[in-house]
Amino acid sequence: MRHTMRKRVWINKRPLFAFILIALIISGSTLWTLSGGDPNGEWVLVTEVVDGDTIYVGRGWRSTKVRLIGVDTPETVHPEKPVEFFGPEASEFTKKKLDGKKVRLESEPSNQYDAYGRLLAYVLLLDGTHFNAELIKQGYARVIAPFPFHRYEEFRSYEREARVKRLGLWAGKDICKEIIGNKRSKIYRIPGDAGCGRIKEENRVYFDTEEEAIKAGYRRAKK
Repeated sequence: MRHTMRKRVWINKRPLFAFILIALIISGSTLWTLSGGDPNGEWVLVTEVVDGDTIYVGRGWRSTKVRLIGVDTPETVHPEKPVEFFGPEASEFTKKKLDGKKVRLESEPSNQYDAYGRLLAYVLLLDGTHFNAELIKQGYARVIAPFPFHRYEEFRSYEREARVKRLGLWAGKDICKEIIGNKRSKIYRIPGDAGCGRIKEENRVYFDTEEEAIKAGYRRAKK
């Protein structure tokens, strides 16, 4: 008799156990949605795309601003600069590929944040695509190196290929898309200047910043 009663008590508790299990599953799903990524922090959710090279992701219960390493897309939201050529297209490409998607972030150990407090990262998609590299390959971004990073040479090779194919922001024939100096005249031009199409490839020198060009003995072209 006692054995039978114990069995009945166990049977009566089974619905309660099932209810608790379902509740845990639902709460876990809610935690994923609110945190923007899994509890282990391996993946994060892109919650907002600012422009072609800057996004917000959910990390834990907070939102983090992320600046993509090594890439610079044309400006679209800078408070002191006009919308640049191919900027809207670059922003739309990033939004289409990343907005609302789960991505993996990887950083350079020696440089994890920039001067504005933004997390510096490489962005990898679920299918393994390296998004930073993809921006350069398709002509949506130029390479920028405010600090050394281990993919620099790789990114520069992608940029050269995109430039030769005249993809995206490299489509214009005479408008400068980056800082280019002329070895013969020792004059450099910046993005938006005219005249780069007339500089022969063997005379071209590419700079990441104007300061770098000036230190190398070049002067800015007259407008």
